[in-house]
Amino acid sequence: MSRTKVETAPADLQLLCANAVAKASGVDSTKILPVSSSKLDSKTYQVELDASGKKTSCLVDTDGDVKSVEPV
Repeated sequence: MSRTKVETAPADLQLLCANAVAKASGVDSTKILPVSSSKLDSKTYQVELDASGKKTSCLVDTDGDVKSVEPV
């Protein structure tokens, strides 16, 4: 069994995703929690969020641009 190093998204990018999910879903941003995140490539992170029980995936780049918000 080997362990791989997973790089998580910085807190500011996770907050950008939470705000984007709040706008897209109409859920209060204080009710949205990042559950997990991972680096997809050199500039992109995927953040999984829980928006009042609804699982949502967000892609954000290192420049702070939210690329997509999709229900899981």
